[in-house]
Amino acid sequence: MKRKGKGKGAAADTASEAPPMPLTTAITAPAETNAATLAIILRTLEAIQAEVTAIKETQFSVISTVESVQAEVTAVRETQLSFVSKQNHLSNQVLDLQNRNKKFFTSLRDLPVEVIVRIFAWIPVQTVFKYRRLSTTINQCLLSTQFSALNFQIPDFQKGSKHRLGGLWLVIPHSYQTTVARAMVAHVNRVVGVKFEKIRKRLPESIGYLTAVEKINLDYCTLQGTIPDVFSELKNLTDLDLCCNKLTGSLPTSFGLLSGLTRLDLSFNRLSGEFPALPNSSLKTLLISRNCFTGPIPTVFGNPQKLKRLYADQNLFSAIPASIGQLTSLKAFDIHKNPLSSEIPSEFWKLRALKILDLSNCNMFGSLTGIGALSNLKTLDLSNNKFSGELPSREICSLQRLTHLHLLKNKFSGCKGDKLDITRMPNLQVVCADSEFNRYRALGHGHATLSSYVRDDSESVSESEPESEPESETESEPETESEPETESEDERESESE
Repeated sequence: MKRKGKGKGAAADTASEAPPMPLTTAITAPAETNAATLAIILRTLEAIQAEVTAIKETQFSVISTVESVQAEVTAVRETQLSFVSKQNHLSNQVLDLQNRNKKFFTSLRDLPVEVIVRIFAWIPVQTVFKYRRLSTTINQCLLSTQFSALNFQIPDFQKGSKHRLGGLWLVIPHSYQTTVARAMVAHVNRVVGVKFEKIRKRLPESIGYLTAVEKINLDYCTLQGTIPDVFSELKNLTDLDLCCNKLTGSLPTSFGLLSGLTRLDLSFNRLSGEFPALPNSSLKTLLISRNCFTGPIPTVFGNPQKLKRLYADQNLFSAIPASIGQLTSLKAFDIHKNPLSSEIPSEFWKLRALKILDLSNCNMFGSLTGIGALSNLKTLDLSNNKFSGELPSREICSLQRLTHLHLLKNKFSGCKGDKLDITRMPNLQVVCADSEFNRYRALGHGHATLSSYVRDDSESVSESEPESEPESETESEPETESEPETESEDERESESE
């Protein structure tokens, strides 16, 4: 027993006598781990701080840029306001110089021309020419090419589109017109007009510079004088409308070079002379009513088979040439009130596409034999002529599409074969003939309206096809931002039918 106890005590003593483990060795591993983690945290914090610093710098840069832009916008606004104020002030000062009791105020005559030009160049073109009467010197300056080059601004002459040249161009001086035309030559594909009834103006010669133009619509613009011979370079022109003006003289020879022309409207003017041949054109519509053209009815075109509408009424034409038979696609032919005094040529019966035919008041004579070939006719007006012999009633009855038949004031001796039986003509609505003809030469009085009257000068061929004002695409061309849609040729024809 004593030995065991002693043995245990000895073991304990032995253990207590063993040397102790060093403290540094015990904490080395945890300390190294903590140091590495701390280093990572510090580096992360430094990176975040750097990013925050960069964001702050970017923010300061953006704020600085915004402030700079705001300052520039403010400066531009101030400059604009200053410009407007100076312009108004200058206009008022110049206006104050005017002496309304004298034709010219000559106290400015000693100013250098360069100074005058630069002063007035700031005034908009819409008002600057009001100051031409201030003095002869100012008048000369405002008419100079130097002034137009300084004063010209493209937006002043565009009408609803950057490709349209507006009516203001017609009323500015010749030198200014030339400057505008040369500056806009590559942009303009359409020229439109506007009414300036109190201003006398001519068709500008500088229109010949607009080589890209496709349509010229200057109807109702009170243009006067002759048409300048400047159209030879307008190869892209398809539509030329100069109707309802006061143009005089003969047509320019350069019209014959308009190879792309499909529509020409010269009606309601005072043009004269023989209508020239247009050997290069591809006309579909020719409107030349109410002028003073002489010679034969025009039939010489580049492609006569394309012509569909020819209105040449109320002129001084004296003959229907045999070449009329080439117009095989013609649908409307109106030449009333021309001193033809001739028979209908036999070639005329080749126009089998005709729907509207008006030969009234032309002093024509001879027979109507052959008229049955015009099977598509809807309106036929032969009134106030000297047609004689027997009326080819069977041929007329074969015109099954006919709606209006005018035979007043002729010298028919009777009907060839049977009487004119209008009950066999289902679409016929109106027959205008002499009372004797209605009574003895026509059957079926209740089928259509039979009347005996002479058509007034202002009446049209039919209610749907007025001769007095053929379709105009831009009647006085109102100010609009968008370009109006134009009718197609087929739509216009369907309306007339």
